[in-house]
Amino acid sequence: MFGLDLSPEMCRLARASTSLPFGAADMTALPVRSSSLAAIVSWYAVIHLDDQQRAAAYREFRRVLRPAGHALIAFHTADQEIRPGGQRTMTQWLGAEVALTFRFLDPVREVDALRDAGLTLVARLDRPHVPDVEYPSERSYLLVRR
Repeated sequence: MFGLDLSPEMCRLARASTSLPFGAADMTALPVRSSSLAAIVSWYAVIHLDDQQRAAAYREFRRVLRPAGHALIAFHTADQEIRPGGQRTMTQWLGAEVALTFRFLDPVREVDALRDAGLTLVARLDRPHVPDVEYPSERSYLLVRR
């Protein structure tokens, strides 16, 4: 197992808190051999990509997965103000200046995009947030297979 994140600082923090190797990389151009991974976990990462970037990331997921390999993809779908297809941009977060866009994705559209990339839906779970623990949004989890 290993971890990848776009942010070198997030990789540094992850390396400091676990024994797993972490490296900086872009989901749309993974530094991984084709057909070499048994599984991918993408936890609330694709929400930062626009439609074209997500399509590229999903093609990369398919490229690096072994035949019958799985990917588990989690994302926000809605909150009290924003419905699927909407987005929120933040310039301040946890006391730091940031440039982050959070997209609220439509699970049906994501399943279609994953299918277009050559991945097959195995299971879908939709759920509300856990009060007092998580950001108050609805969430979806898609398990797909190459």
